[in-house]
Amino acid sequence: MDHFGVFPLFAGAEATSVMGHTLPRIWGSFVYGVPAVMGFFVISGFCIHLPFRHGENLLVGPYYARRYIRILVPVFAAIAIHRLAGSRAPLLGQNTVLWVGVLWSLLCEEIYYAVYPVLRFLRMRLGWPLLLSSTMALAVITSSIRRYPSWTGYGPLRTALILLPVWLLGCHLAEISDQLPSIQSPYTIWGWRFLAWAGSWVCETLNFQAGIPYTQTMLWFGILAYFWLRKEIAYGANHKPLALFASAGAWSYSLYLMHIPAWDILQKFHVPNLGYISDWCLTAGFLLGVSYLFYLVIERPSHKLARRFQPTGIRQPAPKTLSATAPDSGFAAPVSLPSGEGET
Repeated sequence: MDHFGVFPLFAGAEATSVMGHTLPRIWGSFVYGVPAVMGFFVISGFCIHLPFRHGENLLVGPYYARRYIRILVPVFAAIAIHRLAGSRAPLLGQNTVLWVGVLWSLLCEEIYYAVYPVLRFLRMRLGWPLLLSSTMALAVITSSIRRYPSWTGYGPLRTALILLPVWLLGCHLAEISDQLPSIQSPYTIWGWRFLAWAGSWVCETLNFQAGIPYTQTMLWFGILAYFWLRKEIAYGANHKPLALFASAGAWSYSLYLMHIPAWDILQKFHVPNLGYISDWCLTAGFLLGVSYLFYLVIERPSHKLARRFQPTGIRQPAPKTLSATAPDSGFAAPVSLPSGEGET
């Protein structure tokens, strides 16, 4: 919705009136995409580290094969569809190939996947306090030496370094997830959900109203996202998610890859203007439909192929540093994931 637009609830409002000027702007600020990516980074670190959270052997060759088949096959297919649709606007960027386009976060992910074996080694040798504090210090220094209004100015390596603590917090969350005390109260979890949304809204306001770019706030929002998702896991231990949303999570990567190519395809049909709401619903339905079809034809088969490579070796006893940093809790909350545990 950050790329495509929120539901046009106030479309056509009289802009000369106070309410017609104010309400559309408030409504339009409800969705902010960049903080959502921070939530995704936490989830990604969680899923990647979850199969190895007890000190299991990491088979590096199968691990890389599984990661890159899972991620890159759909990417190349999406690029091909984007080109076949006749679009000259690059899906993945312009001069820097992978960096200016909407898939900047995917490149950061690839960097994290590539260095994960090293990060895991450092975690087991140094422990979480030293690893997180050192990467946090590097992130703050890197973002402060020279401030840019967008990630483009920092480039892929520096951006990945700035946001690395957010991803590592997801890895930390994987290790403590078995010991989180459960949350029963829906008021508690909805309070945290509202807090996460309010934090994203504050970041958006600081960006567009106070001139503080999101490159200076996303690291801190990522910390908030960590605590929010920590509560989600504790709540989800005894509460099943809505089946529709849970199943949609299986093809969210396809939506991420295909929402822009699908938009380009829709333009080829020259659909007449049917009104704000009708056009929005038609376009949203088309984007979702094409993305789901892409999932069935491309993403799901690539995922099945990737799962043939087992990255986990013989399980080893957990190092002392693993248990030393886990909270002392007598309640073990199980973590339930869809089929393909540990996949993003």
